[in-house]
Order: sequence, then structure tokens, then C-alpha cells
Amino acid sequence: MQLTQFINDCGLFFYPLALLLIAGSVLIVERIYMIIFVYNADGTELMKQVQRLILENNIDEAVKLCNSNKNAAVYQVIKAALVNADRPMEEIQDHVEVASLSVIPKLQQRMPYLFTIANVATLIGLLGTITGLITTFQAVGGIDDSHKQELISSGISVAMNATAFGLIIAIPCSLVYGVLFNRINTIIDDIEQYSARILVLLRTGSQYFENFKGENGDKDAA
Repeated sequence: MQLTQFINDCGLFFYPLALLLIAGSVLIVERIYMIIFVYNADGTELMKQVQRLILENNIDEAVKLCNSNKNAAVYQVIKAALVNADRPMEEIQDHVEVASLSVIPKLQQRMPYLFTIANVATLIGLLGTITGLITTFQAVGGIDDSHKQELISSGISVAMNATAFGLIIAIPCSLVYGVLFNRINTIIDDIEQYSARILVLLRTGSQYFENFKGENGDKDAA
């Protein structure tokens, strides 16, 4: 009964807003699952294990480690470097760049839709407000007194409920967009950081760790 009343109070604006609510909900669930649970991974722990395996000259085992989480973005990029470790460094860099260009769009796909849904829901709610106010002003004007109260009530209901429904959709979409956008940037930063480190590691081997320790020692001494 309350749902029916709410639909009636929103007027025709309920239907486009309901479609946006469904689309936004599906998109939020899908993007959270893919970005947080599928593409995300602990790059620091991966790099520690890969470094150890490379120093042990066990590239095959390092590749198997990357295959243990094929969907994680940083795993895919590190694997691209490892499977081409016997090639010239320029080719390894090319493969790493291609892998990065492959996974980053997957992180970002459909995110603009979430932002668009939030904006459109807000605008439709605002349109409902304006339409409701127009109806109310018409009732205040030259409408017969017998219908005036009904039109005023109807106009205010559309104005308030449509706006509220639009904001109910827009606020969660905006919040989720912001959180996921930050997570995507973190994953991209990890890809850039660890892909650069794996290239240096493949090029210099144990010297990488000697230089790394030397730099840390100089910083500690300073």
C-alpha cells in the first residue's frame, strides 16, 4: 500500500527513476565485486615472493605464482614481464606496457555510467520538483476552488517525492563512484610501481637489492 502511494506521489517520474535505480544497483554490485574482489591484489606480498624466486633463478615458479591469481591486475602485468624474461629488455618493457594497457581499461570500464546515473537521477528529481511547483502555482491561480486543494496537494507530492527518490539513487551512486575511483587509482599506482621494479630486477638481478640496501643505508645515515 505504501509503495503504491509512493508511486502515485512521484507521478510519471517514478518509472525513469526506478529504471535508474535498478541499473545503478546492478552496476554498483558488479563494479564492487570486480574491482575489490577480482582485480585487486596485494602487490607488496607478490613482489616479495617474485623477488625471491628470481634471485633463485626460478622464473617458472614465479610465473606459476602469477597464474594463481590470473584476474588480478598487478599479477597479469608482472607475469607479462616474467614470461618474456629471456628476451631483450626493450621487448620486456613493450610486453609490460601492453599488459598494462590491457588491464587498466578493465578497471575503468562502466565507471562513467555510474557517474552518469547519479547525475541523471538528480536532474530527473529536479525536473519532478519543477513540474510539481508548476502544478501548484497553477492551482493557486485561476483553477476552480473545488479542485485547487487537490492540485496543490498533488503538485507538492510530486515535487517532494520525485526529488527524494532522485537523491536516494544519486547519493549512493556518487559515494560508490568516489570509493571505487580511489581504489582504481591505487591499483594503477601499484601496477606502475611494481612493473617498474620488476623491470629493474630483471635487468640488474642481485645488484638491485645491493643498490636498494645502499640507498636505504645512506638515508639512515643521513
